[in-house]
Amino acid sequence: MVESGGRSGFNEQNLPVIAFEGHVFRKYTNRFYDFTHPNLSYPYSKKAAKNWRRNNKNQASSWQTLSDAFDLSSEAALKSCSWGMFQIMGFNYKSTGYDDIYNFVKAMKENAGNHLRSFLNFCSQNPALLSAMQKKDFVSMAANYNGMDYGDYDQRIKHVYETLSKK
Repeated sequence: MVESGGRSGFNEQNLPVIAFEGHVFRKYTNRFYDFTHPNLSYPYSKKAAKNWRRNNKNQASSWQTLSDAFDLSSEAALKSCSWGMFQIMGFNYKSTGYDDIYNFVKAMKENAGNHLRSFLNFCSQNPALLSAMQKKDFVSMAANYNGMDYGDYDQRIKHVYETLSKK
């Protein structure tokens, strides 16, 4: 619910919900497009900075941004998006159980079961995340899942957990 806003993991066009991360694209293209495509390849400044918000204002813009980046470097572009219900970054494809980014993306396009399977595989490959989940250590969960610049992610996870626990 926190990662995909409670959606199924698919948008109105039945494509996986994505978010493009230009700082990741920058990393996987060795900064090659920093000057020619500064809206696609830029340094990390803070979570959801100006370029990120422009590229991901809605799913249509996210997919257009991915398409623009894909035209420059398909593999780097796919690795630079978070995918589906659990918003797993493409560069984590191996820890989700896939041999390459293309098979990961294909699976993300197929169904929500693949989103869940990928998430469970990802968690099982991250002992610190799994331990934090078992202990209900929301701060460690947030840091291990979203990185140290997780904002209020820990509080949002805790709130959803507490809300669902009451039902």
